[in-house]
Parts: sequence; structure tokens; C-alpha cells
Amino acid sequence: MSHYFSLYLDFVRFLAATAVFLTHISSYPFTREIFWQPLRSLGSIAVIIFFVLSGYVIAYVTSTREKIIYEYVSARIARIYSVVLIALLITFIFDNIGMTLNPEFYSVQKIMWKPQSIEGYIASILFVNEYQIFNFNGISPGSDAPYWSLSYEITYYVIAGLFLFTRKWIALPLIIMILFFAGRTITALLPIWIFGYLLYFFQPPKINRKILYFGFVFSVFLIAITPYIATLLPNDNFGIHFPWGRGPFNRNLIKDYLPALFFALNIICIREILKDVSFKNSIKIEKTIRWLGSLTFPLYLIHFPALALFASISPWDNQSVSNAVFITLSTFLVVIMVTPISDRFKIKIKDSSLSLLR
Repeated sequence: MSHYFSLYLDFVRFLAATAVFLTHISSYPFTREIFWQPLRSLGSIAVIIFFVLSGYVIAYVTSTREKIIYEYVSARIARIYSVVLIALLITFIFDNIGMTLNPEFYSVQKIMWKPQSIEGYIASILFVNEYQIFNFNGISPGSDAPYWSLSYEITYYVIAGLFLFTRKWIALPLIIMILFFAGRTITALLPIWIFGYLLYFFQPPKINRKILYFGFVFSVFLIAITPYIATLLPNDNFGIHFPWGRGPFNRNLIKDYLPALFFALNIICIREILKDVSFKNSIKIEKTIRWLGSLTFPLYLIHFPALALFASISPWDNQSVSNAVFITLSTFLVVIMVTPISDRFKIKIKDSSLSLLR
């Protein structure tokens, strides 16, 4: 992976997390008639981009530095729990402060999909909160609604680890069993993650640079208009629920697979463009992008409970710009404060898990 392509992926990760943030802050009751309403459709696209990126990065790390199972497992545990444990603690604290100071905001506006519960936190810390066999129906840790995607991503991590590091006669039955427990929706989106994984190994034939530039710009355009393209397509596949409509999946798979394909084109083009380039005096920009990339996971997991708390105590009406600025800056301040703590925590978790697994 080239240096500048790695920077690009960090920047995309931050943009995707910001898109999820904008989806939520532009929604009632946090704000009203402040943000451009089409922003509300970006969150779902961003999650799919995360799935593609996740598969791509796993292909990269298992091909370069995580070639032994204990290295892979310890890296995943450190990466995930260094943020998850902090995010769950913050969610619990923020929810209880918010519900104490402004219980009406949390109850009337239905900030939580379901009432806060021990089951929600236990299911979430084990990443089975979206497993259909348990019939949780979208349980989450308190108000942290975006947490749902981790149940998908961690399942894909486990499947990848089994497939790559264990004998196939052991791995395949275990993978089938995991997918049976996880259910049809997690299974239906697994090909998107695998697509990202395979994308790492795909080497296109030599392509004219002008075509690459066009493909890159066109892919960005296609990703941006995905919500509009999806409206032109049938939601239920001409009345047949399987496999495209929400039906048994609780999602519209057309809207999930389209951005995955468009983002794949984006990666192929920009990877070739950045393969042999260098930029002068770019150290400050590189440091900024790396820093923004480090904020991605904390921003994704912490922003919703933070938005809820700050919106509940905001002295301004949700139709005011002052309110939007207040809850935005407050949320990002929390994320910026938490990120270096989680980074240090990740090192400690990785060292501890490595010593246990070896």
C-alpha cells in the first residue's frame, strides 16, 4: 500500500464518520431546518464504505504484518475494545446525566430505540446485539444507535480469522454456524465485506491516466447520487421480497450494494493514481490527515450519546444555528479528548493480549 494511498484511506474514513455524524445532527430532535436535508441519506452509504474499507484493511494487514493468528486476534481486540469500552462508559454516563437533567427530551423524543438495560450493554460488548437468533430487534447500549454496525463488522472479523488461520474443515462449519446465529441480514451484507477484502488483491491492467482521473471523479459523483439512483429502482424487486427489498433483511440491499460497487471503482482509480506520486512540503497535511483518521472510530461510536446529552442541555432552540454550533463543537471536543486516551489504551490491550495468546 503506497504512502499517499494510505493517507487517502484515512481521509475517507474520517469523511465517512463525519457523514454519519451529519446524518444524525441534521435529524430531529437535534436540529431542525438547519442542515441540508439530503445529508440525512449519507449515513447508510458511509457504513457500507466502512464495510468495504474494513475488508480491504484486513486483507492488507494479514498479507503484511498479521500473519500469525495471535497477532491477528490481539490486533483486533486492541483496535476494537480500546474504543468500545470507553464509548460504552461514556454512553452510560451521558445517558444518565441527560435523563436526570432533561428526562422529557429522552422519553418524548425517543432518543433510545429501547429503554436502557443491562442486556443491551452485555449484548453489545459481546457484539451479538444484531444477531437475529436472539430476537433483540435492534437492541443497543443505551442511546448509542450507531453501535449496530459493530455486530456486523466483528462477525466478519471472526469469519475472516477462522478462514485464514484455521483448517478449512474446522473453519467452514464454524462459519456456517456463526452466520446461522447472526441471521440473514448480517449474512446478506457479508459479500460487501468480502468484496473489500478481494479488492486489495485486484490488479487492473495498465489504464490511461486520464481515464483514471475520470473514473475517480465519476465514482465520487455516483456515490453522492446513490440515494437518488436507489429511488428509481424498485424497493421490493417488483413485489418479491427476496433478495432486494427490505422484506426479511430490514434493509434495502440495492442501496447497500450500489455504493459498495461505486466505492470499489473509486479505490481502484485512486490507488493507481497515487501509486507513483509524491508531493513536496506535505508533512503538515499528512499529520493533519493522520490525526483526523485517528478520530474516526471514537467519533463514530461516541457522537450519538454526546449529541443527545448536549442537545438535552442546550439553552437554544433546535431551529437555531447557535444550538447546532454548540452541540457540534461539544461533541467534537469530547471525541478529541477521548482519542489519545483510547490510543494509549490500545497499546496496553495489545501488549496484554499478545502476552496471553503467545
